[in-house]
Amino acid sequence: MSNNNAIEFKHVKFTYPDSKKAVLKDVNFVVKKGSWTSLIGHNGSGKSTISKLINGLLLPDENSDSKITVLGTNVTAENIWDIREKVGIVFQNPDNQFVGATVGDDVAFGLENRGVPRQEMIKIVRNVLSEVGMLEYIDSEPANLSGGQKQRIAIAGILAVEPQIIILDESTSMLDPSGRKQILKIIIELMKKKQLTVVSITHDIDEANMADSVIVLNDGEIIDQDSPVKIFNKTTMLKQIGLDIPFTNKLILALDKSGVSVPQNLRTKDELKQYLCQLNLKI
Repeated sequence: MSNNNAIEFKHVKFTYPDSKKAVLKDVNFVVKKGSWTSLIGHNGSGKSTISKLINGLLLPDENSDSKITVLGTNVTAENIWDIREKVGIVFQNPDNQFVGATVGDDVAFGLENRGVPRQEMIKIVRNVLSEVGMLEYIDSEPANLSGGQKQRIAIAGILAVEPQIIILDESTSMLDPSGRKQILKIIIELMKKKQLTVVSITHDIDEANMADSVIVLNDGEIIDQDSPVKIFNKTTMLKQIGLDIPFTNKLILALDKSGVSVPQNLRTKDELKQYLCQLNLKI
């Protein structure tokens, strides 16, 4: 495994015990350290299964030649706790992650399990809550928070134990557009500040468009991995497996049909608007 790779899957196969059909079939991919990689695909394509395999919540089929490496360590039944020290998962529903009576207690939970001294723990909790903009809620009950606030707390709880990899498993899907935008902004800032590797499991095509790399899954197989620009220009491939393209790409295609040529590497509405303003066009 290259020192520049955070995650590597080689010939990974996985079948759930109550199923005769493999969920993953000979899956191979690499995630670079410090990158953001999005996994997209329709329901049942194997996205969440991959996230659980990375974290050791699941292990590949025993009778296969599957190999998963995380930060230079092969994922096995013997070392899954070491792997989980390095990888944190933020799930779709943050309520499933809360265990403390207050926000502070909840964020401190992982630190308590690791035997972190109390004074050090208090400092860490305050720091990570500040990083996600939730320090003022340290004594609040998690149940009284909004969906976006709950996800911030879930992220803070993961950050407290200092993982090197964060997996977002549909973690913005229950949020409104404003809440989703805020969470993604926090993740991007933390990723740069802490040199984190981010793996995003998502149905949100516009969210996937923000990544460095996109992996396209279909029925347990990877059919493509490339930059968002290249992936979302393959409209025929995506439509064949029932996936949409980002709003910006749709607008670029519409403009192209109307005779306005736009660079294909523009990924956000703001970038597109700025380019069109330079052409004295209004949108």
